[in-house]
Amino acid sequence: MRKSVATILMAMLAVGLVGASTHIEGLTVRARGIITQWGSEQVFGWVNAHAVMVNKNGTYHEWARVNAMWSYDKPRLNCTKPPTENVTFSFYIAKLVKSTEINVSRPDFNLYIAGLWNVAEITTSIYVNEEGELINVTRVFEPILTNATGEFHIFPGPPFGYAFELDIDGIEMLSGFVPHFIIIYKELKICDLDDDGDVDLIEIVRVAKIYKAMPGTPGYNVEMDFDFNYQIDIGDLTTVAANIEP
Repeated sequence: MRKSVATILMAMLAVGLVGASTHIEGLTVRARGIITQWGSEQVFGWVNAHAVMVNKNGTYHEWARVNAMWSYDKPRLNCTKPPTENVTFSFYIAKLVKSTEINVSRPDFNLYIAGLWNVAEITTSIYVNEEGELINVTRVFEPILTNATGEFHIFPGPPFGYAFELDIDGIEMLSGFVPHFIIIYKELKICDLDDDGDVDLIEIVRVAKIYKAMPGTPGYNVEMDFDFNYQIDIGDLTTVAANIEP
């Protein structure tokens, strides 16, 4: 597997690199949160938010990306060891498909994102042999909501730090805390994993290390699932490679 990943990386590094001559002034807000509640029920999951407001050569544009993933089965979603027998578990996802407002200056919120959301339940079955080696994975995708209105808020949380709420019409509110929240006056790409303003080999190595990981198997990191298809795959590696700057 290591040889195949190395071959993939070498091929992708041949992709033409993005130039850095464009004049950009902007602001990026990034948050990584832990989901702990779904309505009155305890759950476990992650939420990632990335909002950009940028003036590029006199043209203003803004966009936001918010993805959430959660489950009642914390040990399986957040596992550190592969299953030793066949398992089936469910997790839920919510994805911002269109933003209608992005605001970092509301009096009560450090970040406010409103828009349209898709919500779904994904049932995953993991099959292993007698030695615990992975044989197959199947997933059943069941839509719950499509283009539902909703709001994502980040605000000061007691006693310190930040908390969040994701309130989508049609499901109970998701909430939790935000261990990582930054506002930086430059444009950060979604694959800039260390928030330093550059996409480099550090990012591509981090993604390559968890290549083929998915929810329910060790190593999966939703932060590196850039296309949010619930698996770290060639699309995620290509995203990093295409954004490496000289």
